Amino acid sequence: MIAKQIAKQSVESMSTPTTKDFGNLLYHSAVVGGLSVGYSMVGKKLMKMKPADLGRLDIEDSAKLVGTVALALWTQDMLVKQGIIPANIIHS
Repeated sequence: MIAKQIAKQSVESMSTPTTKDFGNLLYHSAVVGGLSVGYSMVGKKLMKMKPADLGRLDIEDSAKLVGTVALALWTQDMLVKQGIIPANIIHS
């Protein structure tokens, strides 16, 4: 009985994604994707790192991908906090 009530409340509290949500999703994807590609290029040129081989992900390749994406997310957060880029492009 309690499980049914919890499930019903969960379904009622979920909202349908809107155009605003999809627009902001695309914006964040483009920002993080662009920063990740940029950091991968910097790592390849300056640090002579090989790009991660997606065909055979081992610990080294996984660390490269995680590090690149983490650095991109951190950069996005800093750019938002400094007011250089907006947190969301569609507000209402």
